[in-house]
Amino acid sequence: MKHRGIPSAWAARGWLHRIDPLTKGIWLLSTGFASMMTTSLAGQAVWFASVLLIAWTGAGWSLTRWRLVLGWCAGFGLPLIWFQWLVLPGQTPLFGSGTGRWFTEEALVLAAALTLRALVMFLTSIVFATTTEPRDVVAALVGKLRVPPKFAYAAAVALRFVPLLTREAEQIRRAQQLRTLTREKGLQARLGEVKQLSLALVRSALREVQTVSTAMEAKQFGRGARTQRRELSIPLSGKLFALLSCGAAILSVWLI
Repeated sequence: MKHRGIPSAWAARGWLHRIDPLTKGIWLLSTGFASMMTTSLAGQAVWFASVLLIAWTGAGWSLTRWRLVLGWCAGFGLPLIWFQWLVLPGQTPLFGSGTGRWFTEEALVLAAALTLRALVMFLTSIVFATTTEPRDVVAALVGKLRVPPKFAYAAAVALRFVPLLTREAEQIRRAQQLRTLTREKGLQARLGEVKQLSLALVRSALREVQTVSTAMEAKQFGRGARTQRRELSIPLSGKLFALLSCGAAILSVWLI
């Protein structure tokens, strides 16, 4: 059976690929904590820009992957900011709707800040998942943090599924485009395409789960003690990156 690893588009090497999972985990937690503690729109914009800069310089994503990730951010962020702008309170009206509901300046600023916070969490997770080898996660959790192997391998399998499902989604979408040479327009047609893509993706995910579970049972996973051949080392660059991440988070919280 052919091995299905991480897609080559995700595997393009950047400096983040050379950083160990523990260091990137510290960066992810520090960024998330600082973003959660930051309430201003300017602060959220700074953190979002910093994550984009780190991804741009270190993730090694291709232009196609950047379009995909930014499309995810737009598809998630634009409806979220619009909904929050609609329901959040404010005092300075900008314009009104036909139902008598006013869109206010304060609600827009708060909605933008909350949306950027959610995008920071989303983007840091994507950066971590696409620049980290699952076997390195296992080595870090078991070898450094002494996490039981069952939990460590569960985290590694979950991390492995991110690029695999991304590739499956692209292949399914392209196959659907080839089947329908003339694409239908309208909201109902788009919702139908999303439904078909979701169902196909769920079926593909279930097949992957069955393949992984069969392989783990064949290797008698969970029976007896397991040894680790891979040893994880934390380079100086990783230590500096973790230190800068913690320092930036502390400074951000202190300046609030």
